[in-house]
Amino acid sequence: MNEKLRQMRLSAKLTQEQLAEKMNVSRQAVAKWENGDSVPDVIKCSELAKIFDLEIEDIAAAFTDEEDVAYKHPKNKYMFGVSRIVDNRIILPEEAMKIFNLKNGDDLIILGDTMQGMALMPKEGHTEFLSQIMNYPVLGDDENESGN
Repeated sequence: MNEKLRQMRLSAKLTQEQLAEKMNVSRQAVAKWENGDSVPDVIKCSELAKIFDLEIEDIAAAFTDEEDVAYKHPKNKYMFGVSRIVDNRIILPEEAMKIFNLKNGDDLIILGDTMQGMALMPKEGHTEFLSQIMNYPVLGDDENESGN
């Protein structure tokens, strides 16, 4: 865990002192966690999860070395890796299928923005969401219509 905690802290652009202040512990306590000399208690693990916007399970797994999941993703955000388009088909990672409760044969909607990229979403429950997106005024449209 020591290296994982250090990576999370550095990615958040925090010094040991700054992290210690946020957690109301000494800089030495943070240094001991990062050196592997001690581990934070469950309450401090909860605070770490909040500070780094992670699930408590991710922090706990990092300290128990169950899986290399710490710093895997902020809450409700995922990076599943890379998929390749083959014969106009995209193969979704099994973890993505599980998390989003998808199965073979489900229909997906592909959304695109040439400036921001693409997104997939299940067909079910899309009507209101798509209506909001497609009818959302483009920056500057109101000015053109009102003559301002």
